[in-house]
Amino acid sequence: MENKILEQIKKSETAMLDTLAQIVNIDSGYDALEGIDEVAHIIGDFLTPYGFEVQYIETPNAPTHVLAKRPRPGKKKVMLMGHMDTVFPKGTAAARPFRIEDGKAYGPGVMDMKAGIAISLYTVKALLDNGWDDTDLTLFFCGDEEPAHPLTDAVEWFKKEGLGKDAVFNMEPGRADGSVVIGRKGVIRPVLTVKGIAAHAGNEPEKGASAVLELCHKTIALHALTDLEVGTTYNVGVFNGGSLANIVADRAEARVDIRFKTAEEAEKAIKSVEAIAAKTYVANTTTTVTENRIEFMPLETTDGVQKLYGHLSKQAEKLGLPVPGALYVGGSADSAWTAMVGAPTLCGMGPQAVGAHSNNEYLFVPSMTERAQLLAMCIMHLDEMQ
Repeated sequence: MENKILEQIKKSETAMLDTLAQIVNIDSGYDALEGIDEVAHIIGDFLTPYGFEVQYIETPNAPTHVLAKRPRPGKKKVMLMGHMDTVFPKGTAAARPFRIEDGKAYGPGVMDMKAGIAISLYTVKALLDNGWDDTDLTLFFCGDEEPAHPLTDAVEWFKKEGLGKDAVFNMEPGRADGSVVIGRKGVIRPVLTVKGIAAHAGNEPEKGASAVLELCHKTIALHALTDLEVGTTYNVGVFNGGSLANIVADRAEARVDIRFKTAEEAEKAIKSVEAIAAKTYVANTTTTVTENRIEFMPLETTDGVQKLYGHLSKQAEKLGLPVPGALYVGGSADSAWTAMVGAPTLCGMGPQAVGAHSNNEYLFVPSMTERAQLLAMCIMHLDEMQ
């Protein structure tokens, strides 16, 4: 059966790429809710004939999520996960549709992460077409990962569905060299808004209270909290304030990116931001903080994560493929939520790829088949994981 499954995946490359082209050519950005819904239904329609119970999770004026389950009581439980949304606005798919050149596939969201969806579908298809019935399968793809789920309860769904799983594979793109991700930092993105008092900068500067100056002090204080040894970093990436050079600025705003490795560091960071906001450097200014919350928890490299990576490595060796490297990265992802509830989780199980969030995003076409075969082997031989 194993050889038949692997051979079907190999022969399915054209069909897999056709499905990838179909979903890449659907705008699925923040302003294209109907596109995300369309992709969700393509996934559901693909899986329904295989006995999956498909649920479309809808929130008013927010993206759709799709959950597909094929319960097999007493069998190993595997979850394939990811997201359907991209960072690109409406019209991008029409402007630069899916194409293949020199063994590379291009298009908006082609590697982040619509290829991971296609790999998931055709791996499941090959398993079930050939009679594999020894795995309890769950697939969950959300519609709002890129903005960090501001309007839906996707996080709760990831945690709920991840609970009790023997293995979870997040189908985010792999790295160019084929490495997978075994650890990620979490992220907090607070916004500091300062109100001051406007005044003529030449005639009556003493009557003003500069919001820009106040926020400069706060920016320095925030950056001073960076601790590279611990792994916590602060970056004021966006700073806006004032209107004209001859006016003492009565407003200023900063958007901050904080990365951390542990939940303890996250709580410490939230409190530190509040403390800096509460401290006044320039008299008669006031500061408010919004969005001072955890957007993503870190994917911690637990024993379960390490064991699943070891299992992946053995299956790669069986296939004669290079063993994927294991990376700890600063970027965040939803894999954190399933690991958080105790599920062994690997991230970056999508194809070898380059250029996420850019106009030159592409993947290496042969890696689609390789990753699907590797995923199938990991599922079929999960009882070998130690």
